Amino acid sequence: MPRAVALLVAASLATAAPAAAVARTGPPPATPPPGPAVGTVHPVGAAAQQAARGFWTPARMAAAVAGQEKGAPGRSAPAGAAGPPAGTPTAHPFGGVPTVGALFYTTGSGAHFCTASVVDSTHGNLVVTAAHCVYGSGYATNIEFVPGYHDGARPHGTWLVQAVVVATAWRRSRDPDLDIAFLAVTAAGHPGREIQRATGGLRFGAGLRYGRWTGLIGYNNAVEDPVWCAAHSHEFRPGQLVFYCHGYRDGTSGGPWVIGLTSRGTGTLYGVIGGYQQGGRYEWASYSPALGPAALALYRQAEAAAARG
Repeated sequence: MPRAVALLVAASLATAAPAAAVARTGPPPATPPPGPAVGTVHPVGAAAQQAARGFWTPARMAAAVAGQEKGAPGRSAPAGAAGPPAGTPTAHPFGGVPTVGALFYTTGSGAHFCTASVVDSTHGNLVVTAAHCVYGSGYATNIEFVPGYHDGARPHGTWLVQAVVVATAWRRSRDPDLDIAFLAVTAAGHPGREIQRATGGLRFGAGLRYGRWTGLIGYNNAVEDPVWCAAHSHEFRPGQLVFYCHGYRDGTSGGPWVIGLTSRGTGTLYGVIGGYQQGGRYEWASYSPALGPAALALYRQAEAAAARG
């Protein structure tokens, strides 16, 4: 890890709250709580998984890296618009961490990628990203997750998606407060292998206060290595967080917001790049839905779906 990034990680650890105060997870309830947070479990069959495995050649991955969007079009502030706050830092490229990787997928408009990360779960096979990465007018296809992806390498293998879980309110109305999705994954060629054993995972944090010292990781378009930045998060509006740091462009959607990030990529998941403007129009402002009771209910439903394989 480059020295500049190592220093930022050390700063994040020094200001993070004790782990016992932040993670609130447990086994999934027998019946998920009712309400709009309850998601739809979209299974992905074996044939579709194998099609995804065959689709993502190195050439197609490279093409996807060159052309994905973080949010709405337009990445520089228009004339007269307010710019970033004074002192806004800039993200640093680095070699990546095992828990975070590139999420490749296709839609009707072609091949794309986002960022995703491994989240701790009972069965060790859950990945989290932004809902807008995997559900637009319909579900994304040919979904493949490559943790630790850099310079075309797949240091921790290739993982296929068995199920996609998004909130009903996201599917019906694109509620930005529920722009989060969970994916149950399986190792390509090694059924039953748990991704969490291969990479570690992020603890799922829910109900945490605003203003945390946070690290963000994301994969920019046209760049083979991820970027990393640490700063304080802020409340943008009820249900939404904002993080100011230059360098988060197309492709970083779904990237994790992490409290207490370590060099192995562990810590507590505080958010994902998404929500307002599907993560933000400008490279210096990234957004996330706040992870409250609705996100926790969706997480527990995803755990139940992952248990069924």
